[in-house]
Amino acid sequence: MKAKIVLLILILAGIFMACNKDKFTTTPQIKIKTVSPKTAGQGDVIEIRGQFTDEEGDLDSVFIVYKWYDGATATIIFDTIKNSIAGLGLPKNTREGDLLITFAYGIQIDGISQLTPTPSIRDTSATFGIVLKDKEANRSDYAESEKLRLIKF
Repeated sequence: MKAKIVLLILILAGIFMACNKDKFTTTPQIKIKTVSPKTAGQGDVIEIRGQFTDEEGDLDSVFIVYKWYDGATATIIFDTIKNSIAGLGLPKNTREGDLLITFAYGIQIDGISQLTPTPSIRDTSATFGIVLKDKEANRSDYAESEKLRLIKF
């Protein structure tokens, strides 16, 4: 009987540890939840929403990669947009939370980054990717949004 109880406790402990195994790691983790609207025209505000975790809560910066597509092929890739975590309104020492990144498409709006594509003669598609970096230079895996449609100016 005692052996069954000990075995049951070990199984439950194993299940509990497996469920919580990857919630917090030293390397930041990011997951993009949504990008909206699905179709954006000049003057629209594009919102990218995600969730992140970081064991130490020492996030430092976010790198935003955006790609323009010609059909299924990425034709232009920009990967140098860097924002500080403070610029995104996240409190210091945050181990997990929601992330909101906004772009104004084709116009300037105070407090919002402007997203201006290379001039195009037709509509196009784009995706947004995010990489988080902490103060120890640990970088998250690359997370990419679903495609959204961008209407020409």
